[in-house]
Amino acid sequence: MSQIQEAQLSASVWECDRHCAALVEALDEWRALPSPDVRALESERSWRHLTDRILYRFTKLQDAVGERLLPATLGWLQEPYEDWPMRDRLARLQKLHYLDADNWIAWRSVRNRLAHEYPEMAEMRHAAVLSAVEAATAMISAFAVWRRLLPAALTSSAAA
Repeated sequence: MSQIQEAQLSASVWECDRHCAALVEALDEWRALPSPDVRALESERSWRHLTDRILYRFTKLQDAVGERLLPATLGWLQEPYEDWPMRDRLARLQKLHYLDADNWIAWRSVRNRLAHEYPEMAEMRHAAVLSAVEAATAMISAFAVWRRLLPAALTSSAAA
């Protein structure tokens, strides 16, 4: 592996670790509270702040994995991924046990639903947030598996 590939992989792991840690903290807070109903999620400031933290870090972790960790991992594996569509990149990493491509696509779908807010559809927004909490939890677990497959020297320096 070249020094550039090593630096890209290490930097992408560091970024994912950062978003993952913040997401874990926010999800721990979420789970420590009674599940919010639609009204609470819409009107209570503390719920809005916590929800914003979860959704922000869910989005940031997904972006960091998809835009940086994924290509850095394929580069480290010396895969000729540059001309591959995302579906092929996901399929290759699935074959190598880094992720489940169907889960990734489902998480993207959750993320895309979060981008659309309709004032008259509070129930839909509530359901989207609950789906994002579930997806974020699964994505954290998937990232942990991915991280364990990476070289320890790179991932330990990323955590520092």
